[in-house]
Amino acid sequence: MTPSLSASVRHRLRRLAAAPAMLSALLTLALVGPAAAAPSASSPATATATATTAPAATGDASTVTFAVAPSADGVVTAGQPLAVSVSARNATGSTVPASSVHLTTSTQALATRADVKAWLAAPAADAARTELAVADGEVPSIVPLGVGSATLSLDATALAALAPGVYPLRADYGSGASTTTAVSVFVVPGDAGTGALGLVAPLTAPAQSTGLLTSTELAELTAPDGELRAQLDAVSGTAAILAVDPAIVAAIRVLGTSAPASATRWLADLLHLPNSRFALQFGDADLAAQVAAGQSTPLTVSTLAPYLTESDFTGITPSPAPSGSADPTADPTPGPTGDPAPTPTPTGNTGTGPTLPTLAQLTDIGAGTGSVFWPASGTATADVVAALGALTVDDIASITLVDSETVTGSETQAAAGARGTANGAQVLVYDADASRALATAAATDTPLTRAEALAEASAYAALAVAADPSAPLLVALDRPSEVTGAGARAAVVAGTHLAGRAATDLATLTAAPAATLSIAGGEVPTDRAAVLTALLAGEDELTDFATILADPALITARERASILQLLGNGWRAQPAQAAAALEAHRTQTQETLEAVAVVPPSDITLAATSAPLTFSVRNDLPWPVSLRLIATPNDPRLVVQNTTEVEAGPEQNTRVQVPVEARVGSGESTLSLQLRSPAMVAIGDTVPVHVTVRAEWESVGLIVMATLVGAMIVIGIVRTVRKMRRRKEDSGG
Repeated sequence: MTPSLSASVRHRLRRLAAAPAMLSALLTLALVGPAAAAPSASSPATATATATTAPAATGDASTVTFAVAPSADGVVTAGQPLAVSVSARNATGSTVPASSVHLTTSTQALATRADVKAWLAAPAADAARTELAVADGEVPSIVPLGVGSATLSLDATALAALAPGVYPLRADYGSGASTTTAVSVFVVPGDAGTGALGLVAPLTAPAQSTGLLTSTELAELTAPDGELRAQLDAVSGTAAILAVDPAIVAAIRVLGTSAPASATRWLADLLHLPNSRFALQFGDADLAAQVAAGQSTPLTVSTLAPYLTESDFTGITPSPAPSGSADPTADPTPGPTGDPAPTPTPTGNTGTGPTLPTLAQLTDIGAGTGSVFWPASGTATADVVAALGALTVDDIASITLVDSETVTGSETQAAAGARGTANGAQVLVYDADASRALATAAATDTPLTRAEALAEASAYAALAVAADPSAPLLVALDRPSEVTGAGARAAVVAGTHLAGRAATDLATLTAAPAATLSIAGGEVPTDRAAVLTALLAGEDELTDFATILADPALITARERASILQLLGNGWRAQPAQAAAALEAHRTQTQETLEAVAVVPPSDITLAATSAPLTFSVRNDLPWPVSLRLIATPNDPRLVVQNTTEVEAGPEQNTRVQVPVEARVGSGESTLSLQLRSPAMVAIGDTVPVHVTVRAEWESVGLIVMATLVGAMIVIGIVRTVRKMRRRKEDSGG
C-alpha cells in the first residue's frame, strides 16, 4: 500500500548516481597506483592496470588506466592464434603519445583458484615463470579523457605446446619507469568430461515497495530497451535455467485487457520458451531473512483478488496452464500442480460476470519445477538449507541452490557445482567465482571489461572440470542490480558453453549422483530479519483493522504483497534506498490505521431529559466500512445507548445519532466514544465528549410554552368577543 518511484525512474537515478562514483573511482585508481588497484578478497578480481604513470605530451607526470583481455571468452582454439585486446584510458588533460605494448604468456599454468586470484590481484613480475610467447604492438596517441586501443595476437605454434590449463596473460604499456601493466588469463581447453553444465539466469524486476508493478512500470521495463526485455532476450535461444519472479507475471495478468502491449508480448515470449524453470519467491523475497526471523515456512501471498478489475476481464477466460508451475511456498506441503493457467484467452462472450483468474493462474510461470529455492548468494547458512530442505512438493523433497563459498571441504569440492545433500537437505552447489565473473560481464556495457570477466569465468570453470571431470558444473548470474542487453546476452551465451560443455536442463542436474556436503558458511542477515519482524507486526495491526471491511483482503492482500516486495533481494545492494522505502511503508501503514476515526466533537449541552446526540465518523478509505460506536458514560447521570451500528461510506464523514437520557436535572458528565469493528477490534483511540446536562430547562421551557399558549388563547377569546360585540352594535341590536 506504499507508493514507490517507477522502475524506470529508479533505473535512471541509479545510473546518474553511479556516474560520479565511477569517475571518482577511476581518478583515485589512477592517482594512487598499484595498491589501490588490487581488489578485496570478497570481490571478483579483474585485469586492470597496476601502475598508472604514462608518458604525457607535456612531459609532466600524468595518469592512465590500462586493461587487457583475450577474445573468445579467453579460450584458445586449437591451431588458431589467440587475439588479445588492450585498451588505455587517458584520465589527464593532456594528450598521451603513442606507446608500445608488449604482450607475454608463460609455460607455467595457474594450477589453483588461489593462483588465479593472486595473479589477477597482484600481477607483479614473476621471474620463476618462463616466457613462452611474445607479441608487440602500439596503442596510438590518446586525446585528453580519451581511449586508445589495439589488438595483438599470440602465435598458434607457441600455444600448441601448452598442456590444457589456465595460463597468465600480461601486457606492458609504455617503457621504462612509465610502464603500465595489466593482466588477464586464458584457457587451453582439455577434456570437457562427462558432467553436466547448468546456468541459472533470473528474471527479476528492480526492487519494489508496492505489491505489484504498475502498468506504467511494466511498459517501461518490457519496452525494447527495458530491463525485463533485456533479461528475456539474453536467455532466448539458450539452454539457461530460468528463475522467474512470479510477481512479474502476476502484475501483467491482473491488468487483463488493459495490460501494456509490450508486457503482454513479454509474457507470451516467456511462456513460449522451452527452457526449464522454477519460481522464485513472490517479489524474490529474501529466504534467509525469513528463516532468521523465525518463519518455519517461506511467506507467500494468499490472494491477489483486490488487484483485479472485472471490466478488464469481460469477454475473456483463463486457458489451461502447464503443469508443475505451482508456488512451493503456498503451503508447507503443497498439493499437486497443474491448475488452469493465467493467460486470458478470448471466448467471444462479451457478457457480464467474467470469470476472474485465481492466484495459481495469475502467478503461473509456465511448465517448471515447483520445489527449488534460491537464497541470495552468501546467505545459504546451514539453518536456511535445513529449513528449506524440510519442505516438500508431492512428497518430493525440495532442492536449494547454494554458492560454493558456503560449502566446506577441499577446494575441488567447494568449487564444483555438485549435486549433494547437506544434513539430509538436497542442494545444488553453483561455482561462486565463475558466477561472480559472469555477473560482472552481464552488468557492463564496456566490451573489454566484459571480455576480462568472461575470460575469468572460463578459467574457474576449467579448473573445476579439471579437478573432477565427472562432476556437474553449475553457475548462476544471481540477481542483477542492473543489466545491459549486450552484457547479459554475452554472459548467458558464455555461461551455457563453459569448459567446452553444452548446458542442460534442471532435471539433468538434479538427477546426478549426490555427494555428501557440509554447509558451514553464509551470512545470517539479522538486520533484514529485524526488518521483517517489524513489517509483520505492522501487518498484524492492519489485519485487525481490516475487519471493518466486508472483504479484509482489500487491505491484507496488498500489505502481504508489499512486505514480500520490501523483502526482495534487489534491496540488498541498496541499503539507503531500502531504508527510505521502509520508512515510507511505515508512514503509509500508520496513515491507514488512522483513516477511520470519530471526529472529535465540541462540548455538548443536553437541555432535555432525553435526546439523541449526533456524532461524526470519518472514513478516508476508498471502501465502505462497518463499525460499532461504543458510547460509555463516566457516571450514572446519563443513560446512553451503549452500541450503535455504523455503516460509513467511502471517503466521507457519516453522521451517527446516539440516544441519551438524563437522570438528573443538571450536572456535568463525560461520554467515552470508541469505534470497534464487527469483530470487536478497537479502531482508533477513545474520544472523550464533555456533556453539560440541563434537564430542568425542559420543564421551564414547557411552562413558558404553556403560558404563552394560554395567553394566546385568552387573547384570542377576548378578540373574538370584542368582534362579536362590535358586529352586534353595528347591526343595531
